[in-house]
Amino acid sequence: MKYLFIALILIGCVACHVNEIECYQDDNYISFVNKSSDTVVISFFMLGNLTEYRYPIPVRNTGIPQKYPMNFKIAVDARVTSMKEGFYHLPDECLFRPMSHLDTFYIQLKNYPALSSETAVLQLNLLENENFRLGDRDYRSIYLKINDNVVRPDWWTDRVERYYLGSYSEKKFRLLVEVVKPDLTDTKDAWIRSWALEFKEWLSENPTQDESGDLMSVPVKI
Repeated sequence: MKYLFIALILIGCVACHVNEIECYQDDNYISFVNKSSDTVVISFFMLGNLTEYRYPIPVRNTGIPQKYPMNFKIAVDARVTSMKEGFYHLPDECLFRPMSHLDTFYIQLKNYPALSSETAVLQLNLLENENFRLGDRDYRSIYLKINDNVVRPDWWTDRVERYYLGSYSEKKFRLLVEVVKPDLTDTKDAWIRSWALEFKEWLSENPTQDESGDLMSVPVKI
């Protein structure tokens, strides 16, 4: 009975040791930072009517950081993707930087006429390779929606309407971007006021009707 008890203890120790090895492997696991269900919408118009855009995509390594760069793989999911070939470009090589849990790669996107009336889809999937196993299932894909559509921006508030740019319309917004070429990534009050002043001067020299047939105007004071 005594020997049986000792044998059971030894079996238990070996089992614990095996479990410990399985739980604490040195494998590296790669995943996107954003969930697959978190759709990303990219509007070329909202970026200032760019013709090309390098979109940053962060990735995470949940393993032990290595002292050397490690290649990882991404691929376009053709079953879901509707964006035209030739208008997106993946990096020739993706390298995860040394001694880091986070890194970023960039995908090059190009605008084309059809995006002004439709939204294209681009899905990217991470692939397993010799350096990385796939991480959490919910973070293995990223789903991009790309268009050139116009929507009222969040910064065009009641205050902006009252003091700077007046009532919003798609035609006014398109014309503002075309004439002033604002950096829509920086929408502080001071910048919006400067856009409105430049736009006001242009409208005084180029009277333009809005959608209702009235002359377009902005209320900003010089």
